[in-house]
Amino acid sequence: MIRIVNGTDSELHTFYELLRIYFPAYETSGELFLIIDTTAENKHVTLIIDDDQYENTFGGTDEYELKRKISAWIASEVDHPNKEPSLWGSLTGTRPIKFLQKHRRELGDAGVMKLLTKDYLIDPDVASLLMRIAKRESALIGENWGRGYSLYIHIPFCPTRCEYCSYPTISSDNKEAVRIYMDYLLKELSFVLNKMGTSPETIYIGGGTPTSIPVADLEKIFQELRHLTPKEFTLEAGRPKTITTELVDMIRDYPVTRISINPQTMVDRTLKAVKRPHSAEDILTAYELVRKKTDLQVNMDMILGLGDETVDDVDYTLNKLCALEPENITVHMLSLKNGSKLFENNSVFVKNTRSMESYAMGFLKEKGYHPYYLYRQKRILGNGANIGYAKDGTESIYNMVMMEEIHTVVGVGMSATTKLVDSRGNTIRKFSNFRNMRDYTDRFSEVLKKKAKYLGDVL
Repeated sequence: MIRIVNGTDSELHTFYELLRIYFPAYETSGELFLIIDTTAENKHVTLIIDDDQYENTFGGTDEYELKRKISAWIASEVDHPNKEPSLWGSLTGTRPIKFLQKHRRELGDAGVMKLLTKDYLIDPDVASLLMRIAKRESALIGENWGRGYSLYIHIPFCPTRCEYCSYPTISSDNKEAVRIYMDYLLKELSFVLNKMGTSPETIYIGGGTPTSIPVADLEKIFQELRHLTPKEFTLEAGRPKTITTELVDMIRDYPVTRISINPQTMVDRTLKAVKRPHSAEDILTAYELVRKKTDLQVNMDMILGLGDETVDDVDYTLNKLCALEPENITVHMLSLKNGSKLFENNSVFVKNTRSMESYAMGFLKEKGYHPYYLYRQKRILGNGANIGYAKDGTESIYNMVMMEEIHTVVGVGMSATTKLVDSRGNTIRKFSNFRNMRDYTDRFSEVLKKKAKYLGDVL
């Protein structure tokens, strides 16, 4: 187990996340202690890993600098046979681009590159990738930092539960649950739209699998949104068997601009292993239907590290996807999340996926896709990252807004999160709806009270 002794709240969070990156196996087994002794002049740090002990003393009183120095010591100088490699140096957190953008404004591009590579010990190639994405993001977002808002609508229903999934989902076969949930969701949505009073910049309907509920129920949401004029409107339709002629005909009547069709892999044996009940052929059928009947931009997700896949399997999936020419391809790295069957069963803890990530990046570059947003997750395999790729001019505004907290995002529905951002691009408040349906419906008045109290403060 990983334990931090005598640390401040900030140190507890930072050092735990860093130690989990470099020593992932110790999160559930073994003994790893980081003991921090603080005096008026310095901090003495002792790191105990099983029977091995490492010590160092760091002078100074600036808490931020001391924390950075200790992190750098753990990342670069502690040498232990169970330590996993990482290209990310001592940088933790899910939003490295947001971190970079903040310091770009203070230090300029050259200063930030020095900060990343010298102070945080990030691999130069990774630092260059972050800078390229940050520059592209700045050009695409332009004057929209802190302006307007985006709307996220959560549909927590799915046909089945994949082995790697940790989201609080409900079976879409539970028709009574769908009926009850939709009643409350539509009430909250109507309340939010009336409170905001203006059209959102972007709309994203996610889940779960939103398209797993009856088309008639899904259309009730679209009818609430019909009068709006977003620049971008995305519908997640991850499971290909939920993409039917009835669904596609319905969404053509509304201002949807983008749809996600998510194979995760085109290798049938892997789909079966992770209990994702569709085939590669089902993906092709769904994609053809969307292309035939709409002019929607298409995103396709894939996950690296599933099952026993190798670089050859990644190559196979990439070839299949790129042959379809979707506008966006998002490459996720498998993350072992609390609540997922993979995590509960200790199915995977250490897997070298760096070669897969590198191969995917090179492959997509040759096919005309460029990275435009990036984020990291806890327990991500190979200490990698999730990267969204797009053809020029098809980048998703919502993905950038959501990950970098560029402007306010209002979340509607069970477990949906609202992030309020002021006119200077500073996140001033974050709150979430209840994570289970019983609390969401039984305590619905609390959901509306919180929205009534805080919405509109930053518009």
